[in-house]
Amino acid sequence: MKKKTSGMVFPGEYIAEIEEFEAGNHTFTLDGTIRSSVLGKKEYDFKRRTIKIDPINPQELPKIGDVVMGFVEMLFGSMISVKLFSVNNKLYTSGLSAIASARMGNNKGWNRDRYNRKPKSIYRIGDIVRGQITSLMNSSIHIAVDGTNFGLLYSLCLNCGGDTVRIDNGIKCIECSSYEEKRVANDYGTSLLESFHQKRVKQGSI
Repeated sequence: MKKKTSGMVFPGEYIAEIEEFEAGNHTFTLDGTIRSSVLGKKEYDFKRRTIKIDPINPQELPKIGDVVMGFVEMLFGSMISVKLFSVNNKLYTSGLSAIASARMGNNKGWNRDRYNRKPKSIYRIGDIVRGQITSLMNSSIHIAVDGTNFGLLYSLCLNCGGDTVRIDNGIKCIECSSYEEKRVANDYGTSLLESFHQKRVKQGSI
Protein backbone atom coordinates (compact mmCIF):
# COMPACT_ATOMS: atom_id res chain seq x y z
CA MET A 1 0.00 0.00 0.00
CA LYS A 2 1.48 3.33 -1.08
CA LYS A 3 -1.06 5.70 0.47
CA LYS A 4 -3.30 5.56 3.49
CA THR A 5 -5.85 8.02 4.85
CA SER A 6 -6.29 8.19 8.61
CA GLY A 7 -8.59 9.95 11.10
CA MET A 8 -9.48 13.60 11.47
CA VAL A 9 -7.03 16.07 13.03
CA PHE A 10 -7.42 19.65 14.22
CA PRO A 11 -5.15 22.65 13.45
CA GLY A 12 -1.94 22.44 15.47
CA GLU A 13 -2.34 18.77 16.26
CA TYR A 14 0.71 16.48 16.22
CA ILE A 15 0.75 14.02 13.31
CA ALA A 16 4.32 12.67 12.94
CA GLU A 17 8.04 13.11 13.64
CA ILE A 18 10.29 14.72 11.00
CA GLU A 19 12.53 11.64 11.16
CA GLU A 20 9.60 9.50 9.98
CA PHE A 21 8.01 11.62 7.25
CA GLU A 22 8.49 14.78 5.21
CA ALA A 23 5.93 17.52 5.81
CA GLY A 24 3.46 17.88 2.92
CA ASN A 25 0.54 20.15 2.08
CA HIS A 26 -1.32 21.80 4.98
CA THR A 27 1.31 20.87 7.58
CA PHE A 28 4.11 22.67 9.41
CA THR A 29 7.08 21.63 11.54
CA LEU A 30 7.66 22.54 15.18
CA ASP A 31 10.45 21.29 17.47
CA GLY A 32 11.09 18.19 15.37
CA THR A 33 7.42 17.34 14.89
CA ILE A 34 5.00 17.68 11.99
CA ARG A 35 1.66 19.27 12.79
CA SER A 36 -1.55 19.99 10.92
CA SER A 37 -2.26 23.56 9.83
CA VAL A 38 -5.94 22.86 8.98
CA LEU A 39 -8.89 20.73 9.99
CA GLY A 40 -8.77 17.56 7.92
CA LYS A 41 -7.67 13.95 7.53
CA LYS A 42 -4.11 12.64 7.51
CA GLU A 43 -2.89 11.13 4.26
CA TYR A 44 0.32 9.07 4.33
CA ASP A 45 2.40 8.37 1.23
CA PHE A 46 4.64 5.49 2.30
CA LYS A 47 6.51 5.37 -1.01
CA ARG A 48 7.63 8.99 -0.86
CA ARG A 49 7.61 9.04 2.97
CA THR A 50 5.48 12.19 3.06
CA ILE A 51 2.42 13.13 5.07
CA LYS A 52 -0.18 15.76 4.21
CA ILE A 53 -3.62 16.85 5.33
CA ASP A 54 -6.73 16.57 3.17
CA PRO A 55 -8.71 19.63 4.37
CA ILE A 56 -12.30 19.48 5.55
CA ASN A 57 -14.51 22.48 4.92
CA PRO A 58 -14.96 24.19 8.34
CA GLN A 59 -18.65 24.54 7.53
CA GLU A 60 -18.88 20.75 7.59
CA LEU A 61 -17.79 20.56 11.23
CA PRO A 62 -20.82 20.47 13.56
CA LYS A 63 -21.12 23.12 16.27
CA ILE A 64 -21.79 22.86 20.00
CA GLY A 65 -25.54 22.61 20.46
CA ASP A 66 -26.19 20.87 17.13
CA VAL A 67 -28.47 17.82 17.27
CA VAL A 68 -26.98 14.82 15.50
CA MET A 69 -27.99 11.29 14.54
CA GLY A 70 -25.72 8.37 13.78
CA PHE A 71 -25.10 4.67 14.20
CA VAL A 72 -22.91 3.05 16.84
CA GLU A 73 -19.73 1.87 15.13
CA MET A 74 -17.57 0.97 18.13
CA LEU A 75 -17.86 0.15 21.85
CA PHE A 76 -14.94 0.86 24.18
CA GLY A 77 -15.32 0.65 27.93
CA SER A 78 -18.07 2.98 29.08
CA MET A 79 -18.06 4.95 25.81
CA ILE A 80 -19.41 4.54 22.28
CA SER A 81 -18.26 5.90 18.92
CA VAL A 82 -21.09 7.15 16.72
CA LYS A 83 -20.70 7.62 12.94
CA LEU A 84 -22.75 10.73 12.13
CA PHE A 85 -25.22 10.78 9.24
CA SER A 86 -27.46 13.71 10.23
CA VAL A 87 -26.89 17.18 11.72
CA ASN A 88 -29.93 19.24 12.69
CA ASN A 89 -32.10 16.79 10.73
CA LYS A 90 -30.10 17.29 7.51
CA LEU A 91 -28.04 14.67 5.73
CA TYR A 92 -24.38 14.73 6.83
CA THR A 93 -21.74 12.98 4.72
CA SER A 94 -18.38 14.19 6.07
CA GLY A 95 -17.66 10.80 7.64
CA LEU A 96 -16.94 12.20 11.12
CA SER A 97 -17.66 10.33 14.34
CA ALA A 98 -18.58 11.45 17.85
CA ILE A 99 -18.16 9.84 21.26
CA ALA A 100 -20.71 9.53 24.07
CA SER A 101 -21.23 7.78 27.38
CA ALA A 102 -22.81 4.33 27.09
CA ARG A 103 -23.88 3.89 30.71
CA MET A 104 -27.34 3.85 32.22
CA GLY A 105 -28.85 3.48 35.67
CA ASN A 106 -28.86 6.15 38.36
CA ASN A 107 -27.47 9.65 37.96
CA LYS A 108 -23.94 8.29 38.07
CA GLY A 109 -24.67 5.84 35.28
CA TRP A 110 -24.30 2.72 37.43
CA ASN A 111 -26.54 -0.29 37.78
CA ARG A 112 -27.40 -0.28 41.51
CA ASP A 113 -28.45 -3.90 41.79
CA ARG A 114 -26.91 -5.18 45.05
CA TYR A 115 -25.30 -8.10 43.22
CA ASN A 116 -24.11 -6.18 40.17
CA ARG A 117 -22.46 -2.79 40.59
CA LYS A 118 -20.62 -2.74 37.28
CA PRO A 119 -21.34 -0.07 34.63
CA LYS A 120 -24.07 -1.24 32.25
CA SER A 121 -23.84 -0.44 28.55
CA ILE A 122 -27.14 0.21 26.81
CA TYR A 123 -25.97 0.26 23.18
CA ARG A 124 -24.75 -2.23 20.60
CA ILE A 125 -22.91 -1.83 17.30
CA GLY A 126 -25.44 -0.85 14.64
CA ASP A 127 -27.84 0.92 17.02
CA ILE A 128 -29.09 4.30 15.77
CA VAL A 129 -28.93 7.13 18.30
CA ARG A 130 -29.59 10.85 18.61
CA GLY A 131 -27.55 13.26 20.74
CA GLN A 132 -26.49 16.86 21.15
CA ILE A 133 -22.94 18.13 20.70
CA THR A 134 -21.51 19.35 24.00
CA SER A 135 -17.81 19.76 23.23
CA LEU A 136 -15.23 19.85 20.43
CA MET A 137 -12.24 19.62 22.79
CA ASN A 138 -9.25 17.28 22.47
CA SER A 139 -9.77 16.73 18.74
CA SER A 140 -13.04 14.88 19.38
CA ILE A 141 -16.74 15.57 18.96
CA HIS A 142 -18.51 14.80 22.24
CA ILE A 143 -22.26 14.29 22.37
CA ALA A 144 -24.77 13.82 25.20
CA VAL A 145 -27.51 11.24 24.72
CA ASP A 146 -29.47 12.02 27.90
CA GLY A 147 -32.92 13.60 27.82
CA THR A 148 -36.38 13.01 26.38
CA ASN A 149 -35.43 13.72 22.78
CA PHE A 150 -32.09 11.90 22.85
CA GLY A 151 -30.85 8.34 23.17
CA LEU A 152 -31.73 5.23 21.20
CA LEU A 153 -33.75 5.74 18.02
CA TYR A 154 -33.73 2.18 16.74
CA SER A 155 -32.23 -1.23 17.52
CA LEU A 156 -32.77 -4.80 16.39
CA CYS A 157 -33.64 -7.51 18.90
CA LEU A 158 -30.59 -8.98 20.60
CA ASN A 159 -32.26 -12.37 20.86
CA CYS A 160 -33.57 -12.97 17.33
CA GLY A 161 -32.67 -9.89 15.24
CA GLY A 162 -36.32 -8.94 14.81
CA ASP A 163 -37.97 -5.52 14.69
CA THR A 164 -38.58 -3.73 17.98
CA VAL A 165 -41.00 -1.19 19.48
CA ARG A 166 -40.74 1.11 22.49
CA ILE A 167 -42.21 -0.21 25.73
CA ASP A 168 -41.91 1.99 28.86
CA ASN A 169 -38.17 2.42 29.54
CA GLY A 170 -36.98 -0.08 26.96
CA ILE A 171 -37.72 -1.93 23.75
CA LYS A 172 -39.69 -5.11 23.00
CA CYS A 173 -39.26 -7.41 20.02
CA ILE A 174 -42.42 -7.92 17.96
CA GLU A 175 -41.15 -11.35 16.91
CA CYS A 176 -40.05 -13.08 20.12
CA SER A 177 -41.31 -10.61 22.77
CA SER A 178 -37.82 -10.23 24.27
CA TYR A 179 -37.48 -7.04 26.37
CA GLU A 180 -34.37 -4.90 26.92
CA GLU A 181 -33.97 -1.91 29.20
CA LYS A 182 -32.68 1.05 27.16
CA ARG A 183 -32.33 4.83 27.23
CA VAL A 184 -34.94 5.32 24.50
CA ALA A 185 -35.79 8.55 22.64
CA ASN A 186 -39.45 9.60 22.79
CA ASP A 187 -39.88 9.14 19.01
CA TYR A 188 -38.20 5.72 18.86
CA GLY A 189 -39.13 3.51 15.92
CA THR A 190 -39.09 2.86 12.22
CA SER A 191 -41.44 5.76 11.36
CA LEU A 192 -38.70 8.27 12.21
CA LEU A 193 -36.17 6.46 10.03
CA GLU A 194 -38.63 6.18 7.14
CA SER A 195 -39.26 9.94 7.35
CA PHE A 196 -35.51 10.64 7.26
CA HIS A 197 -35.08 8.24 4.34
CA GLN A 198 -37.71 10.17 2.36
CA LYS A 199 -35.81 13.41 3.03
CA ARG A 200 -32.64 11.80 1.71
CA VAL A 201 -34.45 10.82 -1.49
CA LYS A 202 -35.73 14.38 -1.97
CA GLN A 203 -32.19 15.72 -1.46
CA GLY A 204 -30.99 13.36 -4.18
CA SER A 205 -28.49 11.64 -1.91
CA ILE A 206 -29.48 8.11 -2.97
